[in-house]
Amino acid sequence: MFSLPSVRLGRLFGIPLEVNLSWLIIFVLLVLGLSVSILPPARGTSSLVLNVVVAAVTALFFFTSVVLHEMSHSLVARAGGIRISKITLFIFGGLAQMDEEPKRPAQEFVMAIAGPSMSIFLGAMMFLVTIGLRRAAVPAVFVAATAYLAQTNLLVGIFNLLPGFPLDGGRVLRAVLWGATGDLLRATRWAARSGQVIGYFMLTVGLAAGIFLNAGFLWFAVLGWFIASLASSAYTQQLMMSRVSAISVADVMSSPVAVAPCDITLGAMVERYFLGDRHSRYPVVCEGKLLGLVDLRTVKSVPQEQWGDTRLSDVAHRDLEAMLVRGDAPIDSVIPRLSTETPGALLVVDDGRLTGIVTRADVVRVLRADSHA
Repeated sequence: MFSLPSVRLGRLFGIPLEVNLSWLIIFVLLVLGLSVSILPPARGTSSLVLNVVVAAVTALFFFTSVVLHEMSHSLVARAGGIRISKITLFIFGGLAQMDEEPKRPAQEFVMAIAGPSMSIFLGAMMFLVTIGLRRAAVPAVFVAATAYLAQTNLLVGIFNLLPGFPLDGGRVLRAVLWGATGDLLRATRWAARSGQVIGYFMLTVGLAAGIFLNAGFLWFAVLGWFIASLASSAYTQQLMMSRVSAISVADVMSSPVAVAPCDITLGAMVERYFLGDRHSRYPVVCEGKLLGLVDLRTVKSVPQEQWGDTRLSDVAHRDLEAMLVRGDAPIDSVIPRLSTETPGALLVVDDGRLTGIVTRADVVRVLRADSHA
């Protein structure tokens, strides 16, 4: 989704947390805006330094609240059996990446409402903290910082409840319409159109205000364009998935599967498997048991002078939970799992036996065939 790379920070509740480098742009702008416009004017060098430090800490607290917002979505989704690949902070906020979409309207409703509820809760808590700080007569710069966090979290919660994709309120609207009509595709179309209306309204208002009032409103226009674009693609994606939902993984997988032993070196792997072979990834087995998956990109990431001392078992992707799929699974359920940041393949296992492998290219071929049908 983003052209800039992301940096892994670690795991929170077992869910990988990443920061896209685009986030640094908004972080710097937020610190500058807080220290110049939001916090009380600084007087003297020491006060200026204090303002910048408080602004930076406030910005970090705000992005922590964004993580908590996305974590609320993620934990509710995980409780419902949906695997969360990661949470990424980026220039427009945060994004929890799910391996699959909710299967029931009630599941989507609860998952969608969890994020805004967390933001509103955090806003209310920071409002109480602000009242306490004022009564304690602490320096105004700290009161202004907590007041900002209270207002911003409340605004984030309320804004995300707007009834249009890709906002949380759009998912709430889709869940309600889905439950009422029993038609997920129609519900997605209405929620997406609502999102487009919201997005283009923000784009129009932002451009007008940016030109005639203050250039700062142009950011509002950019956000509106982003929302409208995602709303449009949401319906297209759902339409595509509905068309291929009757196709199973077994229908498109490659079988039988060539496997590589875990104890050979990367040099041997390149020579025996990758050179002259049409495959760019292989399942790795150790003593007859499936260990993971190795792809050409991973091998290339290791300096060539180390290929003779590095074995497949040292570099293979071992997160089998993320890579295994049943042959009878519908092909639309694996599309989110074949993201560009994974090895690009899933291993098909039925009754404990490796029966095939399905790659991004296999899915793309099916989607293209469907689009021309």
